[in-house]
Amino acid sequence: MSDTKQIVRSRTCGCKDFYIALVEKNETTEYVAGTPVKLARAIKVKVDEKWSSEKIYSDDGTEEVITSYEGTDVELEINALAPQDRVILFGQLYKHGFLVKTSDDRAPEVAVGWRERKLNGKYEFKWLYVGKFGEGLSEEAATKEDKLSPTTKSIKGSFYERSIDNRYEVSVDESNLVTEDTDAATAIKNWFAAVQEYPDAADNESLAADGENAAGAE
Repeated sequence: MSDTKQIVRSRTCGCKDFYIALVEKNETTEYVAGTPVKLARAIKVKVDEKWSSEKIYSDDGTEEVITSYEGTDVELEINALAPQDRVILFGQLYKHGFLVKTSDDRAPEVAVGWRERKLNGKYEFKWLYVGKFGEGLSEEAATKEDKLSPTTKSIKGSFYERSIDNRYEVSVDESNLVTEDTDAATAIKNWFAAVQEYPDAADNESLAADGENAAGAE
């Protein structure tokens, strides 16, 4: 980590470590996510963050532009899915060795996390707080030919803001950490041990320190 505030911009050149965690509570008073589990080997992730905007006019001109977050579409391409993965992703039944799918299956709310490798060797770590992989699974199989052609799986989901504070994503870009970013540096050491939270207490401490400094200057 650097002591300076120099901004580092490095291209993304890879991704790995797809993790998911069941969201146990998503209420206006409480957000609880379970222990993350490794999903599968990562091949590709596509994230489409959607915003809408509307102009308000007055005095023959634009008075203001109102923007609104509409959600984040996520597509994960992975090497394979086990029946146990389908339980947490799609709410399907796996029992006594049988995987059973019904039209009444409902995908549960989950959080999803991963990390993206940069050209400089650092990583950007991400968690999306809540969403559902309710758009199902895209898969195919082909007959064996002279040369094997292994297939992959793609799952699509819709993610959105959580109820308690309207946050929908948290991330840490390792390339831009400085010495005082101790909470973020600690978080990425165990990024997938739990769905990570921004330390609001750090803001309160900073405000208190600013208040003390201001009082001392008077």
